[in-house]
Amino acid sequence: MKKILKLLAAIILLLLILLSICFKPLDTTPYQQTEFYKKELAAVDSVLISQSAKILHKQIYSGHVAPMSSHSAIEIPQLQVGWARINLLPPFTTPIAIDAHRGGKNFEGVHDSIYVRAFVFKQGEHKVAYISADLLIIPPSVTKMFATILKKEGFDEDNIFFTATHTHTSIGAWYNSYVGQLFAGKYDERVPKFIAETISQAIIEAEQNCAPAKIGYGEFPTRKLVFNRLIRQMAHLPDSLGEVDSLLRVVKIEKETGETAAIITFAAHNTVFHENLMKLSADWCGMMMKQLNESGKVNFASFSAGAVGSHGPYEATKDQEAEVQYMADGVAKIVLEHFDSIPTSVVSGQSSMVFHHLPLYLREPNLRVSDNIVVRPWLFKKLFGYEKTYINTLQLGNIFFAGMPCDFSGELVNEIDSAADHKNLKLMVTSFNGGYTGYITDSRRYKLNTYETRTMGWFGDHNGDYMSEIVMRVLLKTN
Repeated sequence: MKKILKLLAAIILLLLILLSICFKPLDTTPYQQTEFYKKELAAVDSVLISQSAKILHKQIYSGHVAPMSSHSAIEIPQLQVGWARINLLPPFTTPIAIDAHRGGKNFEGVHDSIYVRAFVFKQGEHKVAYISADLLIIPPSVTKMFATILKKEGFDEDNIFFTATHTHTSIGAWYNSYVGQLFAGKYDERVPKFIAETISQAIIEAEQNCAPAKIGYGEFPTRKLVFNRLIRQMAHLPDSLGEVDSLLRVVKIEKETGETAAIITFAAHNTVFHENLMKLSADWCGMMMKQLNESGKVNFASFSAGAVGSHGPYEATKDQEAEVQYMADGVAKIVLEHFDSIPTSVVSGQSSMVFHHLPLYLREPNLRVSDNIVVRPWLFKKLFGYEKTYINTLQLGNIFFAGMPCDFSGELVNEIDSAADHKNLKLMVTSFNGGYTGYITDSRRYKLNTYETRTMGWFGDHNGDYMSEIVMRVLLKTN
């Protein structure tokens, strides 16, 4: 009997040791009191100062701005814009991302084409690329390649704004971690290389057709196209308690040649098709862009997932094909009804095109297994991998893009929008900027036991407040 008791005691002790090695209490330190926050504020100030100095230096020594000691008039060239679209179908098969319910099987054909779409904005020697890809996210394994892959052409992480459409039915196999392979299928090193090469080709082609252009902005209310799916999951909470970012946002671009383009963002997840479809698809946004391109009003349409966290496409029907058609028709109809009436103007001036690539420092991973117990950081990194993250911002005239490394919640947009209004700026929030931190939700929702808040809430509480603050700090310092 004593031997059995000793064995049980040893087993219990071993279990306690294993539990302490793998789990720890949730870190509830307010982010304003942390070292990562202080480090972030210093980094933001440094980037803002150095980027402003860099832009002014380029303008002076390219002959577009007179030195500060001169009394000559400052003349900034007009913004030029080019665009291009490249098919994203690889010359080999891959699993589909998301792969979680597809059993690692490769795609079996193409339901509708997937693409990389690129814009290049140029002002003198200063240029920025804007990318939207028909992918689940822009994989970090792809983003890292842009430290060097387009360096000779003048593009790197400091002037490429990445976004994705967030289709759940595109190519996978692009991230080499345990959880990465659950989401995207077995890793294949050819895939991130192919994606990066396709993006590079699109950027180069877009720059080649740059021409003077005017730009404008419009935002339009929608009805029965998006809903707050996080609140809908909680039976005890009425829908009225959840905020909905229901605005369809459109940037209109008009070249002097007469060609037109649209950059569209919306908060409804582009995720109607799920595991039932084993063919590649851009989902409802692909059909919507096709309609716009064939309308005769828009020569080139591009869609980027907006603040999609907590927001789903309005379910008009359970039939996925019919639902895709419903969402595509609804969004395209609004864009086409209003596109001609969006006013455009010349973008020029010393601070009319500014890009910021801001490192994002976070607390250690706090993936919860219960309300107050989390997986230790070493185990999280072993399972999920760990990459650098950042926030990108791009100002084009009075339009301010904020590129977030996550599924950024539509419930967080109002506060940032109010700050933009204070500066007479128009806000475009996008998700999936090439880093990924899971779901960033409203802090009021953090204690909910849902997929978004627990399974995908990786870095603790109040990150919505934190990331919003960083964006607003940049926004409020714009000219």
